[in-house]
Amino acid sequence: MPKDGKTKNLVVYEKLRQGIIKGTLKPGQKLVMASLAKSLGFSETPVREAIRRLESDGYVTFTPHAGAVVTRIDDRELSEVYLIRISLEALATRLAVPCISQNDIAWLKKKNEEMKGAVRKNRYESLARLNKEFHLRIYRAAPYPRLYKMISDLWDAFERWPSIFSYVPERAATAIAEHEEIIEALSTVDVDRADNLMKEQKKNTMNALQSYMVQLNTASPMMLEEIWQKQAGR
Repeated sequence: MPKDGKTKNLVVYEKLRQGIIKGTLKPGQKLVMASLAKSLGFSETPVREAIRRLESDGYVTFTPHAGAVVTRIDDRELSEVYLIRISLEALATRLAVPCISQNDIAWLKKKNEEMKGAVRKNRYESLARLNKEFHLRIYRAAPYPRLYKMISDLWDAFERWPSIFSYVPERAATAIAEHEEIIEALSTVDVDRADNLMKEQKKNTMNALQSYMVQLNTASPMMLEEIWQKQAGR
């Protein structure tokens, strides 16, 4: 265990932040300092400091009569970011098709197999990272570094939002199948098909996440607890 208070604060902050990103801490879920301190093996002081930092970074919101809760997702912001991503990522895919190498194709197939393995082992928390690596490998093949940076920055900004695979695990198998179609289109240098497939995948993910967030944002506290317990036990 870290000895100095500053290091403890950082350790607790990162554990809580990862819990939010991976979906073990849900949007709207109350953060009870005593419970968190006990589960993490720290006193309440570093937990309190970590929660304050999480609030500053936008991961946590203080709500009257509830205290600190994991920030709920703004539906309009979610839609805006996804609509931008749909256009940019489809464009990057189109531009990458003539440049993609056989090494890239082999790497993408291997990465998709890793995603299948994660699903078989119920390791849904690792799928967000694998999925990001899969997509960015495609976009990096396009000879337009500024476009790649724009997309990469959007993915990084999206980090504080929930991973679709943590909240809608059934989306994982569909995404993997979609990846296989995208790989085939890249392999056959089918520019239009690769473009359309990428657009459809982004739209499908956006729709699944929006549906989940509507369910979450309209649920009562009792219903929220049922949703969280169901996901924790999957």
